[in-house]
Amino acid sequence: MRPYLFLFLLGIVLFFATCRKKDTTPTPSTPVVPGCTSLLAPANGGFVTTTSVTLSWNAVSTASSYDVYLGTTPSPTTLVGNAVSGTTHTVSIPATPNVTYYWYVVPRNTTGPASGCASGARSFTYIVISMPVSLGYHVVGYFPSYRSLADVPDIKFRMTNVVVYAFYQVNSAGSLLAPGSATAPLAAVATKARSNNAKILLGINDGSGDGKTNFKNMAASPQGRTNFIRDIMNVVRTNQLDGVDMDWEFPTTSDGTDVTFTSLMQELADSLHRDGRYYLSCAITAGKYAGGIRDAIRNELFPIVDFFNIMAYDDFSTTTPYRHHSDYALASLCLNYWINTRGMPAAKAVLGIPAYGRPSGITQSNTVLSYRNILSQGGNAQLDSAIVSAGTFTNYTIYYNGQYTVKRKAKLSKDIAAGVMFWEKWQDATDGQSLLKAACDTVGRSY
Repeated sequence: MRPYLFLFLLGIVLFFATCRKKDTTPTPSTPVVPGCTSLLAPANGGFVTTTSVTLSWNAVSTASSYDVYLGTTPSPTTLVGNAVSGTTHTVSIPATPNVTYYWYVVPRNTTGPASGCASGARSFTYIVISMPVSLGYHVVGYFPSYRSLADVPDIKFRMTNVVVYAFYQVNSAGSLLAPGSATAPLAAVATKARSNNAKILLGINDGSGDGKTNFKNMAASPQGRTNFIRDIMNVVRTNQLDGVDMDWEFPTTSDGTDVTFTSLMQELADSLHRDGRYYLSCAITAGKYAGGIRDAIRNELFPIVDFFNIMAYDDFSTTTPYRHHSDYALASLCLNYWINTRGMPAAKAVLGIPAYGRPSGITQSNTVLSYRNILSQGGNAQLDSAIVSAGTFTNYTIYYNGQYTVKRKAKLSKDIAAGVMFWEKWQDATDGQSLLKAACDTVGRSY
């Protein structure tokens, strides 16, 4: 009996021993040292325009916090963020332009910090984007590459405070192309402008022949715009120019080029306005006629473009006689539209004046004459029309701006706008009958 009792008791003991709840709590393990993180923003080699800069990076799963280092050497040792719990950290930097900063992040946990993260440091540069000093009352004169520089005396350059070299072009590949056979090279025109205290701007138009196709294709993509702006800045810096004048004739809302034109101008302005160094202007439609071309000049452009050359001319008709293509009424209408209706700052509105004449009611082919040629055929410098001959057309009436009208326009632009622009310098007379002289004398500009 006793053996059975012993076995019974032993079974009870074993039963309760195996049914007792086991302790499943594991022994704590030591965490693995985290690896380095990847940095997100600012973009490596990019630019910032504020002194408060937010640095961001990707999270590391094994990290409990992050140390942030920043400095002006490629391997910074200054700890600017200690045990940061998140994946962003904002730092304040001095307002000193063109200083490059380097930064990196070290993830850490209770075991220790990641190693080797300094080798992944990234950089950004603080820059200031601002408009250059105002030119006051603008007297702008275009100088085409196909004209003879010797035909235009120095005094005509002293009369203008801005000379636009016309033109470099955007080609079918979206690159910037110099004129193929320039009678007046850019370097020579720039030298003459500078020696006469005038700013020299690079005029750019479309090389396709229609004024717009190559611009449209180039500006359609961010990369196309970036490459084109890089070309522009290289020419501007290499030739020590003072800025750029954009002559896209014309973007329009009907095909979306109003959007890409605005983007191009905004991005170009950022490059030209770094440290307030270079000017940006553009030639725009007169504004008389409603539609997609006029509306393509969006109000977003007003704060970023330094001045607008309003082409208040070429309002001609090949069927209606006795119509002036650029009378005083058109000038007044254009300035009123852009300044009062659209809200363009008056200090940026420059009134375009033609130094040539057009007929009315007949073809414009081979019948358009320069102001100097009109005078050579007996035209009166104080009037706005004359009887001339050109090509196969004889004794037809041509309409132009004489000195009296130019003085009125110069006075108007001084009263309510910011200056006058002439297309183009070579077409003007070189003596006392000069249109540039009439404008300068009216507004008191010395030369």
